[in-house]
Amino acid sequence: MPTLDLVCKRLFSDKSWFVKCLVGAILMLVPIAHFFAFGYLYEMIAQARRGESFSWPAWDNWRRLFTQGVAAFIIFAVLAILPVLLAWILTWPLRWMAYGVIVYVPIIPAIMVAGPLTAAGIYRYQKREDYRDAFRIYVLGAMLRSSRARFFIPTLALVGFLVAGYPLMTFTIFTGLAASFAYYAAYFRFVEESRKPASR
Repeated sequence: MPTLDLVCKRLFSDKSWFVKCLVGAILMLVPIAHFFAFGYLYEMIAQARRGESFSWPAWDNWRRLFTQGVAAFIIFAVLAILPVLLAWILTWPLRWMAYGVIVYVPIIPAIMVAGPLTAAGIYRYQKREDYRDAFRIYVLGAMLRSSRARFFIPTLALVGFLVAGYPLMTFTIFTGLAASFAYYAAYFRFVEESRKPASR
């Protein structure tokens, strides 16, 4: 069974990880070019879905990265940005009550599911490259429930990493998403593989 510790050890033992993440971070800063960065994240999930060893892919085949990146970004926007934005809007009425930081409680569930939900959406999309697969909420919900809460700690680790590395901005975001997406996808594959003998 994959663990976040195992995934991170394998990924960050690669001597080229810093340079590859730096390229992704720079691309994320530039509009339109950020699709290449999301294409790379797409490829991280694809590697884990195929059961390949955890590694940082080469920055090549830019046309494929761009095409895949557009799809990955659309899924990210719908399954991560949109829920967090809607939850943030829900805090507006609470701000009039002057409850302090408690008004931001509605955002917590959205933040906690944004990462694994996006990874699940991209994972599903990759099978047929069909957006309908990526946005079948009941299927994505079943994928998250199958984890039996194994995403809580990795997701908290991702949030903590993003907060702690906030000054580094896109470098932290790209690195954190790459590692967490690889873990989520590896776990989805583990669940799928573990169910195959039972279905025979």
